[in-house]
Amino acid sequence: MQQVIHIDEKWFYMNPETRQFYLLPKEENPYMCQQSKRYKIKAMFMVMIGKPLYDLIGNMLHDGNYGIFPFTYQQIAKKKSKNRDAGTLETKAVQSVTREEIRKMLLTNIPAIHMQWHPSLSKDIFIQWDNARPHQISRDEEFKAAYTTHGFNIQLIFQPAQSPDLNVLDLGLFKVIQSLQYQSFPTNIEELIEKVYEAYEWFDPILNKYTWITLQSVMKMILEKEGGNNFNPPHMGKRKLDSLGQLPEFLEVERELIQQAVEHLNTLFIPIHQQHEEYLDTEVDAD
Repeated sequence: MQQVIHIDEKWFYMNPETRQFYLLPKEENPYMCQQSKRYKIKAMFMVMIGKPLYDLIGNMLHDGNYGIFPFTYQQIAKKKSKNRDAGTLETKAVQSVTREEIRKMLLTNIPAIHMQWHPSLSKDIFIQWDNARPHQISRDEEFKAAYTTHGFNIQLIFQPAQSPDLNVLDLGLFKVIQSLQYQSFPTNIEELIEKVYEAYEWFDPILNKYTWITLQSVMKMILEKEGGNNFNPPHMGKRKLDSLGQLPEFLEVERELIQQAVEHLNTLFIPIHQQHEEYLDTEVDAD
């Protein structure tokens, strides 16, 4: 897992539909107006995160955070408003994140991995994300050059369609960033981006370490459920175990569970030689 970087995208909203507040008896309810419920100021961000790296005595060498990047562009304001003058550069959020936008974002921000990758690690890197259609980007010579420069060999791998969630961003980081960002009250897209950046910086790298252990727990549960996702992420009391120095870096999987999963897979797929025999029998019957 030390060679894997997880990437995913998420929308962050300036004003969520529901938000909980604790008020004093005479305190007024907080109020924030917007043009329409259909018109919500939002921005999509791409996040790159890897497994934290520690030395032999437990000192953190890298926290695993490679950056958070908004899908935005700059546009010159054509008209004057109460917020800015005409001709001022203003930030706009990309509302339709297409394959080309994804490709542009990767090419622009892959240097963040090059610069932060720890020299003790191999430069063979796997970028994992889901199998969404916008992720099926073209890999031309420009793309290949960006992924093999400076001695790196970066490859994209995709989770199978309809598979259980195996991305650490969805297992922990996004929820933490969102909960921190929702404690702020941005009034425009620039402030929204700033608050998301702040929430990302506030994210405790220790929680990132715990999330990668949660990922292993989820993998084990998927084996137990024979590929299903009808389970809740198990709780191990990781913080308590960590304080006692008993938190494992790698979780063990029983040999019997692996054998059970292999036997289940064998019931789902027909061997190639058997497919060929069935095809020949079909031809004979047709004759």
